Amino acid sequence: MAPYEADAQLYYLESIGIVDGVLTEDSDLVIFGTKLVLTKFDPITATCISIRSETLASNSPADLPLHGWSLKELRECAMLSGCDYIDGVRGVGLKTASKYLRKWGTLERALRAIRMDGKCVEKDWEARMRKAEAGFLHQRVWDPIKEEIVHLSPPDMETWNEEKDKYVGA
Repeated sequence: MAPYEADAQLYYLESIGIVDGVLTEDSDLVIFGTKLVLTKFDPITATCISIRSETLASNSPADLPLHGWSLKELRECAMLSGCDYIDGVRGVGLKTASKYLRKWGTLERALRAIRMDGKCVEKDWEARMRKAEAGFLHQRVWDPIKEEIVHLSPPDMETWNEEKDKYVGA
């Protein structure tokens, strides 16, 4: 049972040691920080793709290098290109997002460069991205040990507000 999104719930169950990995069709679990994601399961050949967080960078393709990236940078790349929580910037896929972030170092500088290159970044995109980021970091999940709803990670109450609170589940 998940009070909001199954992805966050599955990541949480792995993070507290209840499950060893997650079988899913959704690669967003990698962005949460799931250590083992099994995806693209083919029942005919009994095969799947195994993604391990500790080897993600070393197994990344040459045109999408992930070496040295933190989870924050992976999240920003996913959000720039579009994910479950936010539509990406038009004309920016994973490879393009990766190139901008790698070259410019921060999301803010990458967004400036994307705008300067003539791509349309909606005025409120960065604000919506911050809410999406809150979903990845602080979504509400069910803790089967405590038998209560908790946040994936505790939000900073100084910057937390009602709008963000609504975005991470009831």
